[in-house]
Amino acid sequence: MTGLDKQTKKWVDDAAKYFVSVWGLAGDFAPKVALLFLYLSSYGLRPVVTSGFRSPEKQKELARRYAAGDPGVRYKPAENSKHLTTGFLGKPASMAVDISTNNEAMAAQIARAIGVKDGYSFNDPVHFYL
Repeated sequence: MTGLDKQTKKWVDDAAKYFVSVWGLAGDFAPKVALLFLYLSSYGLRPVVTSGFRSPEKQKELARRYAAGDPGVRYKPAENSKHLTTGFLGKPASMAVDISTNNEAMAAQIARAIGVKDGYSFNDPVHFYL
């Protein structure tokens, strides 16, 4: 993360560790998510992480709930999801994160500007991935 002052860099590093330990994100993806979260917050988009790593069982459960019309599952879960990625030495490590905001279009623009891909174009506006 070039161009960040020392305090901001430390925040991004600490937040990346949090995203790895709590949300199961891959170590090379977590710093980008931390930076994305920082930008979303600074633009007043009120980001909330809602999903990181998902086990195959969790992914199937979400698909079942979506098919049943559960309003808590707004977007159809993918069959080959980056939420299910396996990382170093077979340890679960997600290359995707779901972050809800109060302006999905702006969140997608910010993500693209910092090199994070978004699901806005395929009707999953809370989905961000590498």
